[in-house]
Amino acid sequence: MSTSIIVVGGCEGDKPVQQPLSDAPSIPPPVSSYAKGRARGVRGGRRVRKPRRVACSSKVIPLGGEPCLEEAEGENSGSRRRKASKKVLEDDLTPEERAIPDTPLLHNLGKHPSVYARAGRGALTQNLNFRGAWPTAVGLYRQAHDQYKALFAAAGFGDFLKIDAVHIPLTYLVALMERWFSETNTLHLPCCEIGPTPLDWTMITGLRFQGKCITMNPEYEMSRALELLGVGPEAVTEGKIRLSNITPTMEEVKVAPATDGAKAILFRRLFLYFLGSCFFSNNRSVINHELVQFLEQIEEVGSYDWGAITYAAFLAGMRRKFWAFEYLNIFRPNIAIGDVFPRAIRWSRPRTFSSADFSDFVATRCQLDYIDEAQVTWQPYLGSTEFGSTAMLSTKLLAGKRVPFSSVDTWEYYLGERCRRQLGLSCRVPLPPPEKMHGTNAVAPEDAIGVGRSADDLVMDERVEYASWFAAHSIGRIVDVSRFLGGLTVGSKVLAHWMSTHHPNMMLIPQSEYEAMAEARDAAIAECMKLREELARAKGHSKGETLTSTKAQVRLMSDEE
Repeated sequence: MSTSIIVVGGCEGDKPVQQPLSDAPSIPPPVSSYAKGRARGVRGGRRVRKPRRVACSSKVIPLGGEPCLEEAEGENSGSRRRKASKKVLEDDLTPEERAIPDTPLLHNLGKHPSVYARAGRGALTQNLNFRGAWPTAVGLYRQAHDQYKALFAAAGFGDFLKIDAVHIPLTYLVALMERWFSETNTLHLPCCEIGPTPLDWTMITGLRFQGKCITMNPEYEMSRALELLGVGPEAVTEGKIRLSNITPTMEEVKVAPATDGAKAILFRRLFLYFLGSCFFSNNRSVINHELVQFLEQIEEVGSYDWGAITYAAFLAGMRRKFWAFEYLNIFRPNIAIGDVFPRAIRWSRPRTFSSADFSDFVATRCQLDYIDEAQVTWQPYLGSTEFGSTAMLSTKLLAGKRVPFSSVDTWEYYLGERCRRQLGLSCRVPLPPPEKMHGTNAVAPEDAIGVGRSADDLVMDERVEYASWFAAHSIGRIVDVSRFLGGLTVGSKVLAHWMSTHHPNMMLIPQSEYEAMAEARDAAIAECMKLREELARAKGHSKGETLTSTKAQVRLMSDEE
C-alpha cells in the first residue's frame, strides 16, 4: 500500500511550504488548556469551594432558556491540576482589539464572543453556566406512577424522556458559541454555515411539530394559575412562578393519585417543573404562569404543539449545541446504539475525560477554525428508519421553509434557505435574512408563526458562486495561534488526528526534513544523469573500436585471397 507525504512546518526558521493536497487543512498549532474547576476558600467561618481551572470540564446543559450570569463550575477529570488563570471579563479587551469591521451580513463583531478568540484570550468567564435540572426532572418522571407517565406520553414527550442526560464539555460549548450568530441563527464555520433545523430537533429529541400553536395570553390571571397548581401567592416572584415552590417530591409522584383533582394538580406541577428544567431554564429558576392555561384540561395537553415552542426556546438560548454532534466529529460522544429514535439516546459520554488534547479549549477552537466541507456530515440521518417514515414528511417540509417559531416570551426565525445542504439540496447563496430575526410577542414577525414560506424562493441564481460570497460575508478564521507557546506540539497532534481520519495512507514530515530529502533527491538525480552520460560515452567508444577491428579483418582476408 502506497504512502503519500504531506509537509508541515516543524522548526523555528522553517520557510512556508505549499501543501501537496488541496483538501488537506493547513492547521496551525493550538496550545494551552482552558477549562474550569474548583478551589478552596473560606466563607462564614467554614471552608467552601470556589471556582478554579482544571484540565477538563463538562456540564449537563438544559435545552433552552437563557444563560446565568455566574462562573461555571467544572468537574475535575483526574488530570494534573494547573495553576489558576485570571478571569476574563467583558472590559478586559482594548478598543483596538474590539475594532472588528462588520461584514455585509454580520454586525457589531467587536461585542460578539468571537472577539476573544481573535484577541488570543480565554473565554469570557461570565455567562458560561446554565440553570436547569434536566437529570432531576427526568428522574422524577421515571419514578412517577404510570398514570402520570401516560399523560406525558400523550403530550408527545414519551420519546424525549427516554434520553439520559448528556454531559457536554464546557470548552466545546464555548468554542461553538464563538461561531454562533443570531443574525442567521446558524453556526458560521470557516467554509460554510450549518444550523439546527426542525428536522434535527425531531430526530435528536423525539419532539414533533404537530398540534395547535401555543400562544401566550398576557391577560391570563396569575391567581387562576396558582389555583390550578395548588400553591399560594408565596410561589410568585417578580411576576413569575418559582420552580422550587411547585416541584413535587419523589414520594408524591410515586403513588397513585387519590382523586382526579389531585391527579390534575400534581401532573400540572410536575409537567411545568419539567418544562422549566429542560427547556425554559433561566438564572432565576422561574417559569411563566401563562403556560398553565394549556394545562387546564390535562387530557388535552397533547393537542398542543410542544415541539415548536421548545424548538423556539432552543433557538432563543443560542448556546445548546448538542445538535452539532450529528454534523461535526469534534467532541462527538461514543455511539452506544445504532439506529434508534430519538438519536440522543445513542450518545454515551463519561462525566470526566482523560484526553487533555481534545478537552483543551484552544485545540477545540482550532479544530473549528480549520474544518472544511469534507469534514461535515451533511445528511446524518439517511440510514435512520425513522427518517424515512411517513411521520417525518411534515417535519421535512417545515425544515425547507423560512419560518418564525413562538416561544414563551419571544419568537425566533429559522432560515431553511441557509440549511439546504443539510436537507439534501444543492448549495445556493441565500437572500438576506429578515430585518428582525427575533422579537417579543408584542411585535409580529414578517411571516406567519409556525407557517412561514418556502425557502426555495429565497436563494440567488445558481450561477452566483457560494464560496467567494461566503468568504466576503462571514468571519472566516478567527484564531491567531502564532501568539501561543507550545503550539507546534499541540497543533501537530490536531493535524495528525485529522490526517489519520481522512488520509490514513499519508505521512506527515517536518519541512526541514522535507528540504533535506529534496536536496538528497536532487543530488541523486544529478549523479544518476552523470552516470548515464558516462555510460553512453563508454558505449560509444566501445562501438568505435569494434568497427575498426572489423574493417582490419576484412582487409586482411582480401590480401590473402
